[in-house]
Amino acid sequence: MKLLGRRILIAGSADVQTPETDLLYAHTLVRELAHGLATKGAGFVVSFGKEPRLEGREDGPSIIFDWTVAESIHSALTQGRTQSSGPSGKLIATIATERTFGQIPQHRRELYDALRSAGTISMEFLEPGWGSGAIRRQRQAQLADILIAISGGEGVEHLAQEFARLGKQVIPVDLDLGASCRDGSGGGPRLFREALKEPSLFFNVRSGESGPELLDRCATRGGAVPTGEVSDAVFRLVDMLVAPKAFYVRLLNKDLSEYGRVEQFFRDVVDPIVAELGLEVLQMGIGVNEYAWMNQAIFDSLHYSHVAVVDLTGLRNNCFVELGYALGRSQRVILAALKGTSLPFDTGSLETYLWDPARPLEELRQEFREHWARNINMPPIVRPRGLR
Repeated sequence: MKLLGRRILIAGSADVQTPETDLLYAHTLVRELAHGLATKGAGFVVSFGKEPRLEGREDGPSIIFDWTVAESIHSALTQGRTQSSGPSGKLIATIATERTFGQIPQHRRELYDALRSAGTISMEFLEPGWGSGAIRRQRQAQLADILIAISGGEGVEHLAQEFARLGKQVIPVDLDLGASCRDGSGGGPRLFREALKEPSLFFNVRSGESGPELLDRCATRGGAVPTGEVSDAVFRLVDMLVAPKAFYVRLLNKDLSEYGRVEQFFRDVVDPIVAELGLEVLQMGIGVNEYAWMNQAIFDSLHYSHVAVVDLTGLRNNCFVELGYALGRSQRVILAALKGTSLPFDTGSLETYLWDPARPLEELRQEFREHWARNINMPPIVRPRGLR
């Protein structure tokens, strides 16, 4: 998988009574993973807040890994080995609440301020009064592309479920440190064992590669394997992952007058930008069809795609149905239409790239690239609702 433009979430925790040597091993591994992924072009989803430590300690390693990830990103940034922003936006995406900044430890303020001053942080706030971990994790799963799960409990297990529900990649690590809340049913180690048996439930690799073999190489063997070997194995697994998909929703009826211009726009403008972003095209009628029923192929492919590129030229009913489905499940959506298209009220309020086929090709590509960057991380159109 091409990492430029992909976002990584490294999540997990340890029990407050975990042996310090085991916890130090985990932090070293996290540091190597985050730094290496950053230098390969990845972005991250990071939580800023408390830094709980081992029982009875005010120093030593934290039982969570967020600040170690932040340190590693900052190190790569100051070394000039990564950029403050990329194709999917700023280097770090974070979900904050009204309490977040008051929870940042004093000794971490300088690091946080340095990252913010460097323009690396894209911040999204939950509704006032909402601090639900479940809601935060749902949004983290929408923003990230790959979850690396290290130990932990219910939180890590919920994240893995959310990533799988969205068709995203989950790489569990076998290191067993317990969980900060002493909950869950085994966290990362249990997920690792399940992934060895049925890797396709967690991640998908390129044809000809073996998921179980690639994952087994990532095993720490209880911390006996040097962290450098483990991180190299994780990098190889990530490299072998299939590319995320961009699903095209567009006019496909060749008998309509707009078809030729829509076809040219997708082939000359959309395809190159999608390839530039390391995404694989999913369009009905292109490639091998694995489904007997076309509607199943459409909605299954749309459901598990990384982004839906929706062109409303021709105002086709099926395109609006698929757009509504994508918006309703908080899918990433990039909207476009031929200049002059009269969009209905509901869609007219969403930012749409109105392309003009008379414009020079390079200008169209740059405008579409900028439109993509502005809209790829837009929050869901409906905010979560429930008991606080």
